[in-house]
Amino acid sequence: MDVLKCTLKEQGLEPGSCLVKVNGKRVPACQATLRYEHKKIYRLITSIHLSRPENYLSIYQSGCNFSCRKCHSWYFSKIKEGTWYTPKDVLKQAVDYEKTVTLWECREKATAWHAHDTCRCCGSCVVHGKRSPSCPGVLTPESILFSPQGFGPSRNIVAFTGGDATCCPEFYAECSRLIKAQTKLWVLIET
Repeated sequence: MDVLKCTLKEQGLEPGSCLVKVNGKRVPACQATLRYEHKKIYRLITSIHLSRPENYLSIYQSGCNFSCRKCHSWYFSKIKEGTWYTPKDVLKQAVDYEKTVTLWECREKATAWHAHDTCRCCGSCVVHGKRSPSCPGVLTPESILFSPQGFGPSRNIVAFTGGDATCCPEFYAECSRLIKAQTKLWVLIET
């Protein structure tokens, strides 16, 4: 396995807040959650599922180099945990996900913030058969799906979220290249 060098240091910059807990020690995220073997890049992924209230496929990554003050993903972004994925493994998830898309967004609406324009993710239209008072009234109940985090549509977006090692962009670039070549999904790096 090749040992990664800090790309930020090589550019004359300070390293990020990238230490990840591994077996009681702290290791740089790029060394703990990225690896190269036989000319393939692997990334440690904690989970992949349709997230709410963003209403897109979220790829939750272990390891991070950011210093967010209120990180909602600390329990996996700062602790090594997950399964090793290649960009082709991520592509397979994206291809399968695309078959479930119920809401096709334009590029300008490919953010978490825009998800609330179409659905409040309350599930009222599905569970009770009528819309809640706060419902935007844009979608039909048939376009609402249940996922591990609740109700909502499935938008045409794949997002890398949680732990971000964007100082090592090769994995993201290859995943994006494959996804854009073989699907109609938008790719988002949610930081």
